Amino acid sequence: MVLENIDTLTLIYIGIGVFAYFTILFLTFRDMRIFRRTGYVSYRKGALKGILASSVVLLGIFLIQSMQLLGLGLVFLGLMINQKGAREKVFTTAGTLQRFIGQTDVVLTNEEKRELYEQQLADKKRMEKEKEKAERREKMKEQRENDESDGTEEDEE
Repeated sequence: MVLENIDTLTLIYIGIGVFAYFTILFLTFRDMRIFRRTGYVSYRKGALKGILASSVVLLGIFLIQSMQLLGLGLVFLGLMINQKGAREKVFTTAGTLQRFIGQTDVVLTNEEKRELYEQQLADKKRMEKEKEKAERREKMKEQRENDESDGTEEDEE
């Protein structure tokens, strides 16, 4: 058997990595299910982060046998990538089992999902425009301050 030539510590590290991998996959599939039911973009982002994190963890598992610390470091990096971000509230009356499997109280129709997505896109564009305006105002303010300071230096000479 392949595992006969591996020392105990390496087997423990591989076990940690495999457990982390399947945990991330479970949470990723749960986020996919919630996104499919609700259309909330934050759950889609969570699922995408989960796919990236599971890939990093899998790479770490493969490296554990040859380079233990690097492999285990990649496993922990994958867990850090998969951290939960800000999410909308989708569980109101659901029990523990329903939350565990991702059964939400909020279920949107395809039309509602489309409207929600369009609204989120519009909000994102509005926020970007406001940010650009604020940056332009800041640049104009700096320009005025520079012009005023240039004018006072000329008067002093």
